[in-house]
Amino acid sequence: METCSIVIVGVGGQGVLFLSEVLGQAAMESGLDVKVAEIHGMAQRGGSVISTVRLGKKVHSPTVAEGEANLIIALEPIEALRSLAYAHSGTTILVSTNPISPPGLSISNEKYPELESIVESLGRVSKNILTVDTLSLARKSGSLATQNTVMLGLVSASGKIPLGVSTIKKAIADSAQKKFQEVNLKAFDLGFETYKTLRTIPST
Repeated sequence: METCSIVIVGVGGQGVLFLSEVLGQAAMESGLDVKVAEIHGMAQRGGSVISTVRLGKKVHSPTVAEGEANLIIALEPIEALRSLAYAHSGTTILVSTNPISPPGLSISNEKYPELESIVESLGRVSKNILTVDTLSLARKSGSLATQNTVMLGLVSASGKIPLGVSTIKKAIADSAQKKFQEVNLKAFDLGFETYKTLRTIPST
């Protein structure tokens, strides 16, 4: 099996690193080699966070080179744009449609770009753009903080990662605090089921 290269992007407080931890643990449970790295992150809420996960039979480095990501998981639309250097025409880009305005945007009096224009820009690079309202699904799970786990369910259902559903769910349960295990597993299931309804937005 060739190496699967995943880039996860979002802002502080969205659980980017939790996703990396779950994927890394699930990969190890599956007997795969895995390397995880936080390329750039800011502790405060609102700061950009990027993490990479590479898994396969033998992985030598956690670094994902430009144009070599198999999958980009974007928990925030603008952060999806910022990750485009990692994408190529076959990269699957999964984007949450719920914006979090960068702190500098209001200071500069600039407006947050329309989602349609963001998707259009993404589509110029990749043929496989999927958008989803993770906020509404997280609300159904019982916690708005589970948007990241909703994304994990979507990714699992997509078949883009070589990890079994039960293995991922076990990693979620092991990684989440006990009081949050139930809502996270419910969020995963909601994301998994929702994937069937998504429509790929082709490049233009």
